[in-house]
Amino acid sequence: MDDASGTRPNSAADVIDSTPLMGADHITSREQLIGMLGEAAEVEHTLMCTYLYAAFSLKTEESDGLTKPQREAVSRWRASIIRVAVEEMGHLAIVANLSVAIGGPAHFNRLNFPIEPGPLPANMSVRLAPFTMDTLQHFIFLERPRESDEPDGDMFISTRNYERGPLEQSRLMPTTYDYETVGDLYESIYKSMETLCERYGASHLFVGDRSRQIGSEITPLPGLMTIDSVQDARRAINVIVEQGEGAAACDGQGHFARFRAIRDEWKELLADDPDFVPARPVADNPVMRRPPTPDGKVWITHSDGVRVLDYVNALYVQQLRLLSQAFGRPGEAYEKQVLVNAATDLMYAMTPAAEALTTYPAQDDMGAGSACNAGMTFAMVRGMSPLPIGTEWQVLNCRFNELVEEGARLRGLHNKVDRSLDMLAGVAATFARHVERICSDPESECD
Repeated sequence: MDDASGTRPNSAADVIDSTPLMGADHITSREQLIGMLGEAAEVEHTLMCTYLYAAFSLKTEESDGLTKPQREAVSRWRASIIRVAVEEMGHLAIVANLSVAIGGPAHFNRLNFPIEPGPLPANMSVRLAPFTMDTLQHFIFLERPRESDEPDGDMFISTRNYERGPLEQSRLMPTTYDYETVGDLYESIYKSMETLCERYGASHLFVGDRSRQIGSEITPLPGLMTIDSVQDARRAINVIVEQGEGAAACDGQGHFARFRAIRDEWKELLADDPDFVPARPVADNPVMRRPPTPDGKVWITHSDGVRVLDYVNALYVQQLRLLSQAFGRPGEAYEKQVLVNAATDLMYAMTPAAEALTTYPAQDDMGAGSACNAGMTFAMVRGMSPLPIGTEWQVLNCRFNELVEEGARLRGLHNKVDRSLDMLAGVAATFARHVERICSDPESECD
């Protein structure tokens, strides 16, 4: 079912094809493959954040002035985009399993937004932007299959003519290269795994302990599976590509197809009301700290907005801490489940506060109804390596206590912030009960 729309069959056999891809023939070591998987993790991570940012910008209040049909459509779009973001979280977990399977680390670090051309492929503009037609077109472009002619959104086309360039020879140092689509990246990863398997044997490549991965018995993230063979790797990569990274499912559930469906419905609503605007005017590229290079960034300084921004970013970092701790650890399935469930619950606790943040002006000198509102920045900390085994439970639990205690100072600012605080308290209490159980076990490594 290959047609002018750029879709291709939702068949595992058709996802990874035999087309030569730039760079695949130059992956000659495990170190280079780990580097490719690190880039794939950053791609998934950044896509998840940009999708969430756009979803958080959508209007949700009765006071936003939407008609009933418009409110219903925006509610559907928000739910669809958040589902896509959750699947991106699943893709990030699959990539972590692929890396752990070959003896590498799970990778949860990334650069802060906006990301200039270079760290990711030249045609991938990575920035936080509100939900606009340009932003939606950008999402369609990012998720497009290789044969699609969907263009990028006008506002996302880079003015810098930068290319990484082709790999002309094998190198010892991991070296990145350009690729047209995210699907191309995954095809190259699979073919590199296949090449290394043929060269050295599966037992040489897949040296990671399968029990250190996260499987479907731990969390119901869509398509998540553990990996210890090239066949497993193929199935896992097919899940990512079929769900949307470079391919569109015929049943309309792929990310590419879902975003196109939103665009079609939006155009129909605009035909009835050309003034329909589904999102608040949140900042392009918001930052929470004074930017050393301010061009193209909005420093969030509104007194209440800064407090909510600090809170949601802290929840996000705690979520990453939990995920980082879950992968590669030798602990029992129960311990991994505690970590992953807490991370997932934090994502949902973060959401209402992140939505509330978009109702505040970006800066103090902007009044209500300004043309630039605040937005979550997904700010990173310097390191996201796992905490030492044996002390991690106390450290993570202590951080939960800090989040609850400091977050309580925000109560009353906004009803959605209050809802987030209530959800956080529940996550923290559940986590504390599990920590008590884990550390009371005589065989526990808790200090």
